[in-house]
Amino acid sequence: MAQVDDTDEEVAFDTVVITGSRLGNANLTSSSSVAVLDGGEVDVRGVTRVEDLLGTLPQVASGQGSTSGVNGAQATVNLRGLGANRTLVLVDGKRLPYGSPINVAADLNQVPSQLIDRVEVLTGGATAVYGSDAVAGVVNFIMKRDFEGLELDVQGSIFQAGNNNSDIERVLSDYGQPNPDSIFDGESGDINLVAGKNFDDGRGNITAYAGYSKDNAIRWEDRDITACPFTTRDGGTDFGCSGSGSMPRLTRYSRTGAGGFNLVVDEATGELRNYNQSTDAYNFSAGNYLQRPRERYTYGAFVRYDLKENMEFFMDFSVTDNKTEAQVGPGGLALGRTSSINCDNPLLTSEMLATFCDAGSVYVDNDGVPRAPLRIGRRNMDFARVNNFHLNTQRIVGGIRGEIFGGVDYELFAQHAKVDYTELLLNDVSTSRVTRALDAVTDPDTGDIVCRSVLTGEDPNCIPFDIFSPNGITRAASDYVTMPTLRVGDTEQTVIGGTLSENLDRWGVVSPFASEGVSAAIGFEYRKDSLSLTPDSSDTTTSQRVAVAGEVPVYELFTEIQAPIIQDMPFAEELTLSAAYRYSDYYDTTGTQSTYSFGASWRPISDLRLRTQYQRATRSPNPIELFAPQEIGRGTLSGQPNGLKDPCAGDFDPNTTTPEPFRSLEECMRTGVTADQYGTILDSSDNIPTLAGGNPNLDPEISDTWTGGFVYEPSYLPGFVASVDYFSIEVDDFIGMVDPSETLGQCLDTGDANYCGLINRDSAGTLFLISGESYIQSTLINTGLLKTTGFDISASYGFGLDRFGLNNAGDMKVTYAATILDELTSQSLPGSPALDCAGYHGDACNNPAPEYRHRVALDWTRDKLSTIFSWRYISSVDQYSSAPTAVNELDATSYFDLAARYEVSEKLRLRAGVNNIFDQDPPLTSLSGYGGGETDGRGNTYPQVYDAQGRYIFVGATINF
Repeated sequence: MAQVDDTDEEVAFDTVVITGSRLGNANLTSSSSVAVLDGGEVDVRGVTRVEDLLGTLPQVASGQGSTSGVNGAQATVNLRGLGANRTLVLVDGKRLPYGSPINVAADLNQVPSQLIDRVEVLTGGATAVYGSDAVAGVVNFIMKRDFEGLELDVQGSIFQAGNNNSDIERVLSDYGQPNPDSIFDGESGDINLVAGKNFDDGRGNITAYAGYSKDNAIRWEDRDITACPFTTRDGGTDFGCSGSGSMPRLTRYSRTGAGGFNLVVDEATGELRNYNQSTDAYNFSAGNYLQRPRERYTYGAFVRYDLKENMEFFMDFSVTDNKTEAQVGPGGLALGRTSSINCDNPLLTSEMLATFCDAGSVYVDNDGVPRAPLRIGRRNMDFARVNNFHLNTQRIVGGIRGEIFGGVDYELFAQHAKVDYTELLLNDVSTSRVTRALDAVTDPDTGDIVCRSVLTGEDPNCIPFDIFSPNGITRAASDYVTMPTLRVGDTEQTVIGGTLSENLDRWGVVSPFASEGVSAAIGFEYRKDSLSLTPDSSDTTTSQRVAVAGEVPVYELFTEIQAPIIQDMPFAEELTLSAAYRYSDYYDTTGTQSTYSFGASWRPISDLRLRTQYQRATRSPNPIELFAPQEIGRGTLSGQPNGLKDPCAGDFDPNTTTPEPFRSLEECMRTGVTADQYGTILDSSDNIPTLAGGNPNLDPEISDTWTGGFVYEPSYLPGFVASVDYFSIEVDDFIGMVDPSETLGQCLDTGDANYCGLINRDSAGTLFLISGESYIQSTLINTGLLKTTGFDISASYGFGLDRFGLNNAGDMKVTYAATILDELTSQSLPGSPALDCAGYHGDACNNPAPEYRHRVALDWTRDKLSTIFSWRYISSVDQYSSAPTAVNELDATSYFDLAARYEVSEKLRLRAGVNNIFDQDPPLTSLSGYGGGETDGRGNTYPQVYDAQGRYIFVGATINF
């Protein structure tokens, strides 16, 4: 990896002309920092997933990829931690379409890794040059073209985990969980074919490619670090195993208030006993994926042809077919999904009838049915919930480019892309069906136990769901309450654009103090992004299912200029100013916008170049944000110190184990609790109702980016380059939703009507996900701000070992790239407290934001052998919570990788390597800390940030015919 910041010829290692600009003059330099990964490193490191390649850059925060749970089939890149939808992804300067109708961030699976020549990463706003979405920056994949011949590339890889952490083995043993053995799994195979040929005496070239890749799954239960969900025990000093209590392994019956209880049916005796979280909770690690299975086909072609002198036709065509599967534990009936039981239910044992339907609890509903308050939690143990995702992407780009009028470069192009999306969810539980199946009665004519809905004719197919005896659930009943759900949709993108650029020196537009003229570009672009998503009607427990459709068209005009002001003068070997402007008209949605940038590059002496840039960037809301219907979905609340979710839930009955409410009556009344309800409110489950959806009145996000730094290339040390750059990015009118926990907390603390007005409790004062009566409003709005500041540091030194008297020992290159994160602040609403997550993880901060990351690489090349040894370092991060947990700090982590490539002949290259050589375990954290300090980790860590799968081993070969 190299951090390329200049274009001087004396640099000894490979340099690439990168300007972050539409101006193609190689003599101009960029006033922004641009990181470059070249294709040679892609090859020798054995990278097959593009997100893994980008993840080695310290500027890249955790994105979505193969370790993600149920977040779709996409792989995304997230620059600066500002969100993947604020990073613009290009292929050869042309933008990729929305990744899917559920996540508009570009899907990196569309990029054929075998054809990557280099990757350019420009961080900071770049909307004036590239258009909307480039708030955090731009990732531009430059592809290999003009290939001649036939090349076959194959690779196999596998993960290996020792599972020998003695501390984890002790924890698993204490809770009766098995410790997995050392294992090889997660196998992957890739085969790619590239063929190319010049034709018509070299006037044209066609390069075609096809590829197939397959990844096998890695399951949580096959790693000691993920074999059970961690919680905290012994007052916050040690890990323990936990699990789901809202959907436990056994049926759980719960009631708070007077006469409250928390019971299960004993498996051995069939009688009621007290619920025990340690033994009765469901270990949902079983079946979850640490690496999702994936199968992908890619094929496409690059074509160019010189129609005549100074006019070239070009066309790109690509198809990607990607299938993957996300799997989580079995679904079921969560506590809070039911609020009562019918007391004429013949499935109730006499013990249950006496306990659940005691005289003080029974009431008669509007239909004359005797009922009693009861919350039931039950895991449907037969099948895991599986999401099957299928994305098929087709993209075509075509146009002409060349030179006119003796020096004006031009390009006209059009592109169209379509992504077809299918999602099939299997084995989830239907809330309405399980409610009907629990409402069992005796048929007065036959004496059989049937659903009440069968007698009324509402649902003649209903089968009673007997969760009241250890083995009462039949296969037919299980099949009835589960149902597949399907979502289908697509995204489409159409772009038409053109650019004219010229060096104006032939017109005399030259500074009197410079030898080179001003370069300028003008252009236009029309773009329309659209999407649609259609779900079937369902009411399953896993996710919100809403239909959405819409389009966002825009007309744009842009211009750019770079002006050498001074050249070849004392203390000003070069001073260049740059500026860019873009006018955008989103005529159907957000109206007109202007974005612009100003930059300067100054080389006072040949060894030193100073640079700075200011950029105003915008991001217009996408169709999901604008048009998604507002419906009740699922959200989460941070746990309270009393162990409950709702801070106003609980009772004062000394005969129950239910805690007292954590908040006072005065505070709870701010959230809609009445004096009569206080002390009788049932706690919500892990999921609470939220009113989520789009907002057609959204405004664009606006960001201001400042960068400044220097590049040092000492003439006394040929081959050495170092750079330091400061960055500051602030995004105002940030499009997002206020977290339900923050809404509730701010209302309780301050009584602010802006927050309290978003809370709607049901008639009993609860926040249950059982009807549309209660919810916390979390629709999208233009909220507060995001801000990040820090420093990028890079250095590279390339030299021949003969410089040190080691003749014929080859060449060496040392590269260093680091990011120092000073600030990563978010503010949900103007005037609300700002949250700085730099150096923290968990709770409101979600994924870790380390204050320092680096990658050091040592490249050695001798004759036909090339090797890379690299060191990846992530600094420690603290937990963003005052509540004690077993691990309040995630330790600093180092990973070491080694790869080699050997050219057996001109037609055969072999490669092999190991990433995470020492099988370094990731830092671990509790799923929910003592006192409720929660994290958003997956599998007791953050596999998006750390190497959670173990040691990665690969071998590959490239054969030329």
